[in-house]
Amino acid sequence: MRRSLLGFTVAAGLLTGSGMAAAAGFGFLAETPMGRFNADDLKLMNGAIDQALAAAEPGTPVRWANEQTASSGEVTLQRAFENSGRPCRDLRVVNRHRRLEAAGVYTMCREDGQWTLAQ
Repeated sequence: MRRSLLGFTVAAGLLTGSGMAAAAGFGFLAETPMGRFNADDLKLMNGAIDQALAAAEPGTPVRWANEQTASSGEVTLQRAFENSGRPCRDLRVVNRHRRLEAAGVYTMCREDGQWTLAQ
């Protein structure tokens, strides 16, 4: 199974929904769009992340939306580079749920065939 930003988001989303978020250190997600995402939203977001990671050129957003939950977002490759011989990508991720919106830039690097969040 490939790891991507979804590994973090699924764990955080599940914990937020289960009430265990504070104990696991994910309580900050409760008031964010991602804290409101369901499994379908997370699947759509992960697909957008995968597409952005595979993008040849920076700058074109990959948009996703789930009309049933009023959740949406976009992922944009900002730059592709190498770090210690590993391919890396900076992704701008914007998530929305109804009136909530959050954005951030995440660096992901590929190692052993898997994309993971850079440390």
